[in-house]
Amino acid sequence: MLLKKYLVLLLFLFSLQPLFGQIIDSSKLVLSDKVLFDFGQYDLTLSADSTITNLVEQIKPLKKYTLNITAHTDAIGSIENNKTLSENRANAVKALLITKGIAAEYITVQVFGEEKPTSNNDTDDGRQLNRRATIDVFKVLKLIPFKGQIKDKQTGAAIPANIIIRTKDLRDSLQTDSTGNFETLLPLGAVAGIDVYAKDYFFETKMFKVTPTLKQDFSVALKKVAVGEKVDIKNLFFVGNKAILLKRSFPELPKLLKFMELNDSISIEIAGHINRPNYPKVDTLSWDFKLSVRRAKMVYEYLLTNNISADRISYQGYGNFEMRYPKARSEKEQAQNRRVEIRVVERS
Repeated sequence: MLLKKYLVLLLFLFSLQPLFGQIIDSSKLVLSDKVLFDFGQYDLTLSADSTITNLVEQIKPLKKYTLNITAHTDAIGSIENNKTLSENRANAVKALLITKGIAAEYITVQVFGEEKPTSNNDTDDGRQLNRRATIDVFKVLKLIPFKGQIKDKQTGAAIPANIIIRTKDLRDSLQTDSTGNFETLLPLGAVAGIDVYAKDYFFETKMFKVTPTLKQDFSVALKKVAVGEKVDIKNLFFVGNKAILLKRSFPELPKLLKFMELNDSISIEIAGHINRPNYPKVDTLSWDFKLSVRRAKMVYEYLLTNNISADRISYQGYGNFEMRYPKARSEKEQAQNRRVEIRVVERS
């Protein structure tokens, strides 16, 4: 009877699994350091104590982690004695870590004796470098499967594409299959960004939170490249009243460069716009209009510097002539006004 109830419970839990997704444990090396020992000794020096103390301070902000200690010796002495000596060295490091607040269950130990020298054992300096213990700190990651599809925005047809997926802890480059599908693993709880590139299409970026219920029909629609079509360079933000990018916008221009390299048959105009709502069109000789020119020129010069031919790019300022929100009130609407676009002007 008990077995029957157990089987029923297993079947019930299995039926719920698709709702929550499969969570996979993984880890990432985030810190590493080493300490050296005197000949034939396993007592920690003052320098080694200081190194371990500093490492523990760096570990404190991590929520979930593991440590792996690998201990070694030089080649003097018997293999058996060196194995024992390296074990004593590892235990000395482990004991000090525990006294400094690292839980024993977070620590693993590997001992190698003289098996894995990092330097030549023929010199004093080389032997000193081999008398070491290395401490590697791994951040524990919970990963869940993530899959999606890339589509044509107009037709809905699946298209093959190149994808870059990034979080604070991971970065992965992959390609879809011939039907536009892709699959990868992402850290649970992370904020992820996905950049998508396909030949003959404008590039696209999307941000999302990785949750256990993240939908598995995730898709990104790309707009077809055609003469006359235009798109914003997303997340391109400038210092107020200057043609200087804010730090958070630095990753955006490499995306434009990748787009231009992939679509080498097109020529574009880089169009700069400013935000002057509830105001007449600024004079083309005014400082405001010239700011829109300078911002477009900054993007133009970036592409030139990165080997995009001047024959394929031009730039133009439009002042406040083409504001999306001429009577903007919210910051979100004003941000839509102060933008840089790319416009396809020719395709060979």
